[in-house]
Amino acid sequence: MKHKIASVIFLLTSISVGLGAFGHGHQWLKHVLPALGNADPGLVRLLELVWYWVSGAMFVFGCLLVWSWSRITRGERALLFVPWIVGVFYFVEGIYGALGLGNFFLLFVVQALLLWGSAWILARSTAARGGTAHASPVV
Repeated sequence: MKHKIASVIFLLTSISVGLGAFGHGHQWLKHVLPALGNADPGLVRLLELVWYWVSGAMFVFGCLLVWSWSRITRGERALLFVPWIVGVFYFVEGIYGALGLGNFFLLFVVQALLLWGSAWILARSTAARGGTAHASPVV
């Protein structure tokens, strides 16, 4: 039962990471661009590029997490590093964002903790079920 609950938490958190990209991207036109006012057009283009690149990175993280979930739940323990790495990035950025910009960024901390906790449970239950511990082909 723990395995199933951890699997659902991992999958839903992974999907929320990927879908967060669309919310993030939407904020450019709604909030960021108007706040820039009469800023230098070159600076605005650079900020827009970085803003949408971050949205793309969030989407890629979500896709990697969903892909690794599908493999981990089939016994592939070698991919457990994916939620740990994404979790570290989200945890650090969430703390930094919360301290500097507000409590909204604690959402990233929650996502990191959910990924870590569910990955830990899946790792333990996969090992108990005899999952593979060696690397497998990426495809």
